[in-house]
Amino acid sequence: MKLQYIAVIFIVIIIPIVIITTTYINSQITTITLQNKYNTKLTDATYDAIKAFRINTVNNRYSSISDSKIRDIEAAVSTFFNTLTSTGDLSKRDIDAYVPALLFTLYDGYYIYSKYDNVVPKENADGDEISNLNMEIITDETELDTGDAYNTDGLKPYVFYSCRYKDRDRDFVVNYTLDNAITIYGTLRNWEWDGNTCNLTTGYSYQTLSGYLINPNYVEIIDNGANPINWKLKYKYTESGSGGSLIESEILTEHLLFTTTSTDASGTQIYDNGDYEYIVYNGQKIYYDKNETTKSTPYFYYNNYGKSFISNAEYNKDVLSYLNARLSTEADGSHHLYSTNAFEYYRDAKKFSEIISKLTDGISQEDAVDLQGNNIEFDVATGDRDIFVTNDSRNPNDPLLSKSIFDENRMQVIRNSIKTNLAVAIGNYNRYSTNSYQYSFPELDEVDWGKITNEVSVISFLQGIPIGYKFYNNYCVITNNDNEEVVKKDNIYIITKDNTGNNREYHLPGCTYLMNCDFDDIEIERGYSNIDFLRQTVRISEDNNIYFYPQTRVNMIGGRPSKDTKNITACYYCMVNATNVHSADDIIKGEIVELNEQEQEEAIISVLDSRIGTDTQRKALQKIREYYLTALGRERFNLYQANMSGFNT
Repeated sequence: MKLQYIAVIFIVIIIPIVIITTTYINSQITTITLQNKYNTKLTDATYDAIKAFRINTVNNRYSSISDSKIRDIEAAVSTFFNTLTSTGDLSKRDIDAYVPALLFTLYDGYYIYSKYDNVVPKENADGDEISNLNMEIITDETELDTGDAYNTDGLKPYVFYSCRYKDRDRDFVVNYTLDNAITIYGTLRNWEWDGNTCNLTTGYSYQTLSGYLINPNYVEIIDNGANPINWKLKYKYTESGSGGSLIESEILTEHLLFTTTSTDASGTQIYDNGDYEYIVYNGQKIYYDKNETTKSTPYFYYNNYGKSFISNAEYNKDVLSYLNARLSTEADGSHHLYSTNAFEYYRDAKKFSEIISKLTDGISQEDAVDLQGNNIEFDVATGDRDIFVTNDSRNPNDPLLSKSIFDENRMQVIRNSIKTNLAVAIGNYNRYSTNSYQYSFPELDEVDWGKITNEVSVISFLQGIPIGYKFYNNYCVITNNDNEEVVKKDNIYIITKDNTGNNREYHLPGCTYLMNCDFDDIEIERGYSNIDFLRQTVRISEDNNIYFYPQTRVNMIGGRPSKDTKNITACYYCMVNATNVHSADDIIKGEIVELNEQEQEEAIISVLDSRIGTDTQRKALQKIREYYLTALGRERFNLYQANMSGFNT
């Protein structure tokens, strides 16, 4: 065969292969490029959404109210789509077709943002009522296929983290939260409280009870007398052990900035500011102005960046009685406002936990059923171990600790509820989509489920966008607990100050540096929620915002506040460079553990054993634990949606 024939055959065979290969490689490059692009956009959009929610809740004094919270979430949704379409490649209308759902997990439930039918059957409709709801009236289900007139994007009704439990005589529902608070309602055994213990009586009835679950045997009441300022209790290390952490009344202080101005001692015009003692009543902070003499009471709310004083009127009788009972007169003639919320948290949780342990004895994961009464299968099984009995030493189950039976079931209930409702929402999206792509709920990995079941989060889904020869399909989970939704165990910061009182730092409770401090040189001032260390915004006018931090302190000059404040700084060892921080669970237990060379947990500091750790370390751990448990109880008690005064025990 002649050489030119071979060349022709080579060209005929090789050139198409080269063309096809080049086309395929270019297509793969385009696909990977687009995939990375959408990954970045999805992450950025989800991050901006949770950031918007955080900013709105921190600066919104009414963020715990339902309508205000919905507005904050809707603003976060708008932020998500604005970021997703910021490059201009796709419009809001275009990208909307590829976002089957957004999920916002909150303290005691979640919202799903997705498409839904905005219609009601004509026979069930009241014209005026439907008109007010901006809903369409239809008579034929086939009308749903005519276009977008009968569906809309929006937040679906709020879904609680709930599970039903049923045995031979009891049938009740438990609403869980992101911490150890629960609400139980349904048919339970009748009972009575004799002042110290819960005694079961005959018969069953429908009941509703809410509260915080703890191990009640850890709480020893010392003083619960007529004077709230003297209230105190001990949270022990073990059920029968001596010692423990003292929980008593405390003075809380916060720095506030106002829109009014005055002149400081140096003659400089400044915005009014000051440090004020406060307590929380019915979920709202109430401040005490010790210098106020012109108003009927010295107590005020911080509203619209000003003081809204509580009047001495009949409708304020209860709140004023609560406040006055906690206002002390010291030996030097000064007055202080004492918070008893930490004490009330553990006292009420002890009573609630003892009642629940009696009423739910024997209830386990095997008793969990759906609406039809069928047993529920969870991803992690805990078998027949009691979920809500927390005072049985034979079955350790401390709800304050991670990986307890209660905590495992709490996470499984949240996971099962979200999986079920998200799968339905995303699956139903196929009804509204004009794409050939089949939308479905993806498999989430265990790390992401750990975040979702323990933290406030946003989960976004982006599916069905053509990228080369395949479709883009991904999700993103971003969490953030710098908000007023939840107080996690790691959300408590401990403030220390030196002997001069001028240098103040805040630490994570498991800070290794703090654990080795000699408290003859520094002093623990108090523990506060992490949001008290975030910047607060005061809006003076459209283009004029000023800022303050609640845990800064006023610098007094000539007896008057100056424009300067004593700043508080973050600890380098745990907040700035967190390389080795002990867990909050270790602080609660009073024992610090680390992995040894055999990868087994070994105690290195223990308040129960003088042989483990140094004297300095044990004293530090004991002091840190006391302030930490006080702050944790107080801040959880102060949550609006979990306020103990609304609980029926």
